[in-house]
Amino acid sequence: MKHLRNERGNGMVYILWIMVVSIAICVIVLNFAKVYAVKQQAATATQQAALAGTSVLVNAAKDAVKDFDTRSGDLEVIAQRALQRVADGGKSIEDLVDEKAREYRYQGVTKDIAYINAMNDILSPRMGTYGSFKSLVNDQVNLANGDFTQTVRDVVKKNGGNEERIEVAFTSDFRVEVKADVTFDSITDSAEKYIQKITKEVPQKGYGPSLLFLRGVSTDG
Repeated sequence: MKHLRNERGNGMVYILWIMVVSIAICVIVLNFAKVYAVKQQAATATQQAALAGTSVLVNAAKDAVKDFDTRSGDLEVIAQRALQRVADGGKSIEDLVDEKAREYRYQGVTKDIAYINAMNDILSPRMGTYGSFKSLVNDQVNLANGDFTQTVRDVVKKNGGNEERIEVAFTSDFRVEVKADVTFDSITDSAEKYIQKITKEVPQKGYGPSLLFLRGVSTDG
């Protein structure tokens, strides 16, 4: 009987050990699953922020195009607009962008990307030719700088990102690059420092489409 009780006792210890190990493994798996979810959340936040920031800059360029096409009372703009219309068969820059965007749409490109591609194709060479047009684009982009920065921050924050650790830059091909992370809350305190180190050392980045028409334009505000 004593031998039987010892075997039962050993069996209970073994079962308890298996339970503890199983719980530990479950905690580890859940923590790393949460890390993955946090990284995905950060990736979404940065990508959405980069696209939103890109939209602000595109709208600023649209305003510059409209200004160049319609401004009155500025002799330099009027003179260069007249030269541009002659060179482009009587079409305004807005007309040229819309026409080019339709060409991209016929090729199956999405509406927003088609318009950005068209702006890159049409605006870039004309900014090099007509100084007043380039100045208008530069002015509008700089006027939008505050809205650009705030929009990026708002979108990151809305998607759960850490507003105090946002970094915004432009890549060599003029894409908006947003870098940020999301706070990780560990299931257990013992794993928190290690897991947080992982997430902070690998912040997520999001990119917008290339805005080549910004080449030579100041984006510093």
